[in-house]
Amino acid sequence: MTMKTALISLLTATLLGFASYASGRPFDAADFTAIVFATGLAAWTVNQYGREFRPLTLAKPIRLPVTRNTPAARPSRLAA
Repeated sequence: MTMKTALISLLTATLLGFASYASGRPFDAADFTAIVFATGLAAWTVNQYGREFRPLTLAKPIRLPVTRNTPAARPSRLAA
């Protein structure tokens, strides 16, 4: 998690805590933790999917070596 994501989470939870306190509603550690987690998850998701487009064709395909002399490598006909 980057520092920007953590900062967004803490600032959002703090501001919602102040708004909750100003409205007269009790605000405890469970509320703060739930808001930090939810905003952190949302900020992390936006950060992960908000990057530049990376085409999948840039990566080389993985090719595993296959020996030709094994019975499984020889083509065979299947019974109908």
